[in-house]
Amino acid sequence: MENNEPVVETPEAQNDLPEVERLKGEVEFLKAELEASKNKFLRLYADFENYKKRMVQELEAAQRNGKFDAVRALLGTLDDLERALGFASVKPEDLIPGVRSVLENFTRSLKSLGVEAVPGVGAEFDPRYHEAIGAVEGEEGKVMHVYQQGFKYGDLLVRPARVVVGSGAKPEEAEA
Repeated sequence: MENNEPVVETPEAQNDLPEVERLKGEVEFLKAELEASKNKFLRLYADFENYKKRMVQELEAAQRNGKFDAVRALLGTLDDLERALGFASVKPEDLIPGVRSVLENFTRSLKSLGVEAVPGVGAEFDPRYHEAIGAVEGEEGKVMHVYQQGFKYGDLLVRPARVVVGSGAKPEEAEA
């Protein structure tokens, strides 16, 4: 049995129609807003991924440039050493002043790169910069001999100085 009679809406149902239409409009608005937010998120995500890639590239470039600058600064020392070897075969006694000159130039090159020597003989022993390899009589806590120079780069220790430290003991105290 088919019901072909028109559906008669009650007054309450007729009042709900504007509310349904309003809610449908609100749903469409929220869908559009969600889509816009999603697109914004995707753009920001892509921008951030590109930023990360760019930072990696810039870091690699900075490291490469730093190494390049260091190599360029040290090439003069290589040239000086080659010249010194050339002089050694002609006049070996002239080698010492040449080697001293190479050492001075090399020290200047290191300084131009921001590398400094760790304080040596006469300095207070500092375990942050010195590695004690022995003790001898002398002023207690003072560096008496440097066997291997230490270097620092800014606040970073490149290599500690290997030193002999004064023990404060006098010869007669050491025998007793």
